[in-house]
Amino acid sequence: MSFSPERHPPRIGVVIPYFQRESRLLHRALSSVAAQEYSPAQVVVVDDGSPRPAVDEITPELRAALCGLTVIRQSNQGVAAARNAGLKALSDDVSDVALLDSDDCWESSHLRNAAAALAAGADFFFANARNEGDATDWLCGHPLRDQLRNSTAVPGAPGVVRWCGGVPALFVDGCVFATPATVFRRAIMPELRFPMSFRRAGEDQVAFWNLLIRSAVIMYCAEPTVVIGNRGLGTFRNSMYGSAAHLVRLGDEIRWRRYMMRYDPLDNPLTTADRRRVQCAITARRIAALHSALHLLRRGRNVFNEIVYLFRSDPLCAASWCAELPRLLYRKIAGSRDRRDARS
Repeated sequence: MSFSPERHPPRIGVVIPYFQRESRLLHRALSSVAAQEYSPAQVVVVDDGSPRPAVDEITPELRAALCGLTVIRQSNQGVAAARNAGLKALSDDVSDVALLDSDDCWESSHLRNAAAALAAGADFFFANARNEGDATDWLCGHPLRDQLRNSTAVPGAPGVVRWCGGVPALFVDGCVFATPATVFRRAIMPELRFPMSFRRAGEDQVAFWNLLIRSAVIMYCAEPTVVIGNRGLGTFRNSMYGSAAHLVRLGDEIRWRRYMMRYDPLDNPLTTADRRRVQCAITARRIAALHSALHLLRRGRNVFNEIVYLFRSDPLCAASWCAELPRLLYRKIAGSRDRRDARS
């Protein structure tokens, strides 16, 4: 691995927020860090008031393999606060930051590819990912797949390519990378913190947007070196349709997209087409939130607090519901009439 003359070999610090009830998840994540072909300089685990303490997952063998391991225990404050505590705890000599969630893991080549990209001048690096048990990866079927495939290869960094398509393209049709797939140069934004006002989604997207608009060089690897776990507790996984948390998640997703529409730097603006797609995504989530709320109310669930959170996140959501509800009722009545006619 060769390094550009103006940069020293990357000293990567790994930040892992932890809140789990199931055993062996953190052990698996840390084992994947210990198995990296490019060793990190420091690993910080932030136990966010986990029901199963992090220290129970860390064996003597893991401590020996991860010489820079630091464990912080704090009261439960959420994943954003845990990541922020991890960022704050990194040593001053850590030049780059890699993020990993406690129920995910890395292939052994992940940090090696990241270090090669950073050594070649990258400010922000991301890798492809796959869900645990799936044969296909995240880029399979993504609208950007062909554009990513045709990006410029980076000399001296096998498998690493340079992204030249602009920052908005990475987000507009759904973020192309997972949080545990990212590694970034710390000097881009030394004061980086994840916003704690988001509860179920969006806090990482806001942070990455702010990092990326400050990044002169973005690189990625199409090899899926990140495995997204399907076990354990996750803010996204545990807020699917049918749960009250689904309304909170949709509110966060709308607020993140409104943030992207509002923040429009002169050197990397959203195009008119980008704005149209983002607005369509917002509209779709407002309608999804209405369906989710009606589904929960029909089942007798008290979702008053979640609806208040949604409306605070998106003040226009209430007006959208007022316009959509008559159409929804009309379609339901028309559908019932058609089924009745068909039976007769």
